[in-house]
Amino acid sequence: MLMLLSLVLFAGWQQPATAGVAVQEPATSPVYSGYPQQDALSYQVELWVLSTGGYRGTVQYRFRAVEDCQSIVLDAQTGEDWQMTFFDKDGKVWTDLRSAHAIVLPLSEPLAVGGEISFSMQFSGEPADGLYRDRNRYGATYLYTDHFTSRARGWLPCEDANADRAHFEITLHVPPGWDAVGSGAWKECTQEEGGELGKSFFGSTQSDIPPGLFTFAAGPFLRLPEDGDARFRPHYVFPQDMEKASKAYGHHAAWMQTMERTFGPYLYAKFTTVQIPTRWGGMEYPGNVWLAQNIFDYPGHGVGTLAHEFVHMWFGDGVGYAQWEDAWLSEGFASYLGPWLHAQVGGESLTDAMLGARQRWLQSKRAQRYPILWTEYHKPDDFFGRVAANTYQKGAWVLHMLRQELGDKVFFAGLRHYYQKYQGQAVQTPAFQASMEDVSGEDLAWFFEQWLEWPGAPELQLEDRAGQLVLTQLQEGRPYRFSLRVAWTDAHGLPQSQVFPIHQRQTVLPIGEDTKDWTLDPQVELLFIPRN
Repeated sequence: MLMLLSLVLFAGWQQPATAGVAVQEPATSPVYSGYPQQDALSYQVELWVLSTGGYRGTVQYRFRAVEDCQSIVLDAQTGEDWQMTFFDKDGKVWTDLRSAHAIVLPLSEPLAVGGEISFSMQFSGEPADGLYRDRNRYGATYLYTDHFTSRARGWLPCEDANADRAHFEITLHVPPGWDAVGSGAWKECTQEEGGELGKSFFGSTQSDIPPGLFTFAAGPFLRLPEDGDARFRPHYVFPQDMEKASKAYGHHAAWMQTMERTFGPYLYAKFTTVQIPTRWGGMEYPGNVWLAQNIFDYPGHGVGTLAHEFVHMWFGDGVGYAQWEDAWLSEGFASYLGPWLHAQVGGESLTDAMLGARQRWLQSKRAQRYPILWTEYHKPDDFFGRVAANTYQKGAWVLHMLRQELGDKVFFAGLRHYYQKYQGQAVQTPAFQASMEDVSGEDLAWFFEQWLEWPGAPELQLEDRAGQLVLTQLQEGRPYRFSLRVAWTDAHGLPQSQVFPIHQRQTVLPIGEDTKDWTLDPQVELLFIPRN
């Protein structure tokens, strides 16, 4: 029988007498950046989905001390409906310190740098967040996790930060009639290996991932195979949508070849997609892409979304981002390379995609007030809601402009170098900048500073002054440095085009007298705000 520890807000608890360093008090507000003194090595979960409602299960933890520490800190949403009891390595109940946002496990003696500790937790009840059992649009019940951005803590006490990657294993017991899928190499257990409630499944990650990317789902799926690669598993689809879904698949094998040839190896044990009542249009859980319920009703049956999410297997998952302000390293990459992939199988051209991305960013006045590397956010969801146009569309434009600056050969070589150097890790933007500088041999500090650390974009005005074209940057602050292509019709009625280097507040463009029909950026190469 499981025991429920009392929820205690320790206002006056005493630090253990043997402490060499301070026990950390439980957080009074969510922490999104992780705990530098510790490193989660592995989580082993066993979870029973109860036919009567709710869940029960266990978690085996293994942590390592990065600094001398007197406690292990876990992000968690605590409450009476989700009962959690912790046990030390000897199986004795471990009295913990709790707030609404964290659980602290005090150690009886300091854990020295490099030391490891194992412990366990039993849970039961209904979780606060992150693990859902919902009806889909056809009324059927499905179980699924939706941890992004920081919702794993809603049922699984963990270090719920992108920078902290760990090995995950799960044994999942589901009711009769359900199929299931989850993180890592995945198999259905034999009757001897499984439990008593229907089927049992086991998953084990091949490459370490953060808790936010750990996932599983179960329900009455039908399976839709896609040929072309031994790593593909038949996709998990609502039975009513099989016919529509069959029109969306068929490109992943070509995309796999392109991505591995261009950037490097796929890191995960399998690849599949799962149609589920997720809050997102698509979500890039490694090897298991969650797809919105209505994905196959999208224009083109959602193939553009499939391309976007597939790119994430390399950028966002394969190489992750350590802090939320670096989310553009994931979404900006997928928003650029997704259309690049899609165009190769008949989707809209990359030029048209970038034109659409520019228009969408121009419509977001809120995003224009903040830089991409915005550090004063309130919660991670801000980067995917309030300023999503920076994370996605402007992030894609940064890559597009960097490609114009370096040329295709150097640009793609730089991306490959970045991926292969940091695969399986979580990094910040300076790591990407350094990779591009290593390959190009150029100092790109100016480029990354203006496009990532400055809000907005160049505000450009073009005027005809007595036969001269004058380009003025109207935005506040320092002028941007960029190359600008201008097209016009000359005095003889012939079309002309030239690229001008721009780095001053005002620049005279020597295109000759009696010209007309001037057009800025006719090939869609620059993010800017046009002004009359």
